[in-house]
Amino acid sequence: MDDEDEIVEVRVVDEFDDLEAELDSESNDIRVDSSDIREEASEVAIRAIHEGLEFGGGLPTVRRIAIVLIIAGSLLGLWFGVLSIAADPSDILGDNLQSESSDQTISGLIVTEITDDQSGGETPSGVEVRLLDESDALIDRSFTDQDGRFQFANQPLEVRIIEVQSEGNITERRILVPGEVSQLTITLRSGSGTKEVDLRLESNLEDSVALGTVIAFFTVFSASLGFGSAMETLRGNSYRRAQWLAGLALFSRGGVFIGPGLILGGMALNRLAKQQFSDQSEPEE
Repeated sequence: MDDEDEIVEVRVVDEFDDLEAELDSESNDIRVDSSDIREEASEVAIRAIHEGLEFGGGLPTVRRIAIVLIIAGSLLGLWFGVLSIAADPSDILGDNLQSESSDQTISGLIVTEITDDQSGGETPSGVEVRLLDESDALIDRSFTDQDGRFQFANQPLEVRIIEVQSEGNITERRILVPGEVSQLTITLRSGSGTKEVDLRLESNLEDSVALGTVIAFFTVFSASLGFGSAMETLRGNSYRRAQWLAGLALFSRGGVFIGPGLILGGMALNRLAKQQFSDQSEPEE
């Protein structure tokens, strides 16, 4: 070591040290007041806590839990949406539809037309009633009883045609689905030709399925916003953006109320850690 080099000693003196020793002009020590060090360290620690930093450099525990809750709720919503898209239409709509294999009974009554001379209104027996499928293939036949009634049991939920032919009368045809019509009444009118009536109920199943599919895709989209909220919480840049994205993710409805409950928990924790976001921290003076 050269003779010109000097060793500089730094001593930390407390505010209660001997004033004469601190002001000793012959000493080569650099003296620093310990109160100044403590004050500076306190400011650094407070700033670190205010900004949400840990001494280990990791993510704050509150925000870490908030991220886990938001992601968990969003995953439930994503799962719910994917299942809704892939599900059968009856599952999407939640209808209590009967199974296609369930059996229904078609029953009805045959009466004759009441004419101007007040004749008619009878319930003829022995009138043949034919049961056809949608392609007009014969499935079964029956004859009316003494009260003019007929019945076809054990019919699936498929399109059926009831056809009544009698001499001197118009052929009557009724298109229906078993179970949609509880009691069928057919009036025999004199004449020739065929009269066909479609008794099938108007179905809005197609529109309902389309609506269910739109809701399912919206559910998936809402869940994806939850992941965006989790990323924003991780970055800690914008508190408002994180909360808005999490609020929109509530529409994912994962597990009906479980998913939204988890996301709400994450939003509550973000509220507690609000000052840890850079857009909410107070500017330094």
